[in-house]
Amino acid sequence: MLASSFVLVCLALAQVTDPPATAPAAADKPVAEKPTAEKPAEKVDLAVQVKELVRKLDSSVQADREAAEKDLVALGSAILPLLPAVSDRTPAEVKNRLTRVRAALLQSAVESTTKTSMITLQGSMLFSKAIAEIGKQSGNSFVDYREQFNQQQPDPTIEIDIQNKPFWEAVDTVLDKAGLTIYNYDEEASAIAYTARGEGAVDRVGRATYSGIFRIEPTRVQATRDLRNPASRTLRLTLDVAWEPRVRPIVLEQPLAEVSATDDAGNPIEIDGSEGNPEVSVEGANAAVEMDYLLKLPPRSVNQVKSLKGKLTAVVLGRVEAFEFENLDKTRASQQQRGGVTVTVDSCRKNDEIYDVQFRVRFDKAANALESHRGWIYNNECYLTAADGSRIENAGLEATLVDTNEVGLSYKFDIGNAKDATGLKFVYKTPAAILKIPVEFELAPIDLP
Repeated sequence: MLASSFVLVCLALAQVTDPPATAPAAADKPVAEKPTAEKPAEKVDLAVQVKELVRKLDSSVQADREAAEKDLVALGSAILPLLPAVSDRTPAEVKNRLTRVRAALLQSAVESTTKTSMITLQGSMLFSKAIAEIGKQSGNSFVDYREQFNQQQPDPTIEIDIQNKPFWEAVDTVLDKAGLTIYNYDEEASAIAYTARGEGAVDRVGRATYSGIFRIEPTRVQATRDLRNPASRTLRLTLDVAWEPRVRPIVLEQPLAEVSATDDAGNPIEIDGSEGNPEVSVEGANAAVEMDYLLKLPPRSVNQVKSLKGKLTAVVLGRVEAFEFENLDKTRASQQQRGGVTVTVDSCRKNDEIYDVQFRVRFDKAANALESHRGWIYNNECYLTAADGSRIENAGLEATLVDTNEVGLSYKFDIGNAKDATGLKFVYKTPAAILKIPVEFELAPIDLP
């Protein structure tokens, strides 16, 4: 339950993807909206290479096994989807080595995911090309929301000199050049919406602090006195907390003991309810939340909150992995493990035209992410595929178990007049890890009303 001194309004949810390597943009070169896909031949070559190295993990020669394990790690986190799942049929030696390889690659992916994207962008170019290039270098998507507000949609030419700057600093710079701002209430999943800036609105650069993939900006300050209780005087500071939408937070935790404030004379300002430890589930499609901090109202002689420091913890979903179970009609108590998650199919039963697949998803460390009010686990992709490659979407689900680190699910599929699930493959996609990211911040002086 949230402490009374801390109000969090959820606005967003974003998907985790690894940021691509950055590359400088030239004004006279065409810019793609998103990173170009790998060539099919390159994918095939990599898949063949991974398959051969995995085969060598079971070699009778120890030196070959060790070399294959080392070579798999050297290929990087891009091969994670190509690694076979560990099951009860996997040889012990291969299982141990695959587990180590996957752990090393997941750690690399985590470090890449939680590290801010660095942007380089120079020259004279249209705003549309500049924002597209930032998207290309960072793996984040942008959407123009001006039409939804019946705003004019000019595409001005802007001069830019950004050299290896953090994502949010680059975004703020480009938006200021074009006279635009961010709209936090859009319905675009995994994207940042921008609109025209309101009349009298100030620049974004210099108003926020950047902490890794997060941007934290004070947006409102209100002083309140209770006329029926003169001792009740509060100062409400509203912060806008945004993140790169390639990342998908599900919970923000704010120990109020980690928050401190001082006035312009260097005196401490008391945090109301400083012993609380509130948290918020992040819902919706946007990439930001509003957070209200309540402080004791300082004397009238105080003109500024000179400093507000804090430390948040963001619980973030890691890289998505696909768990595939072949020959569903014969699948019973079948288990696969990848990274920090294990999926176990317990039973598959047909009831008239509906096929029911019951399974469990267990995380090594769920970090409170599986509590009953977290809805993300029920939005994971789940479907059947037939022998001809056609896809059968699920017709509904129900939870059969909710525990600290484990969830039981029952998915329903309409397979028509088929007698059984012969030839059908069950596919379930879920993040392979749940991460905790510390977010430290210190805000610039805030003028009081």
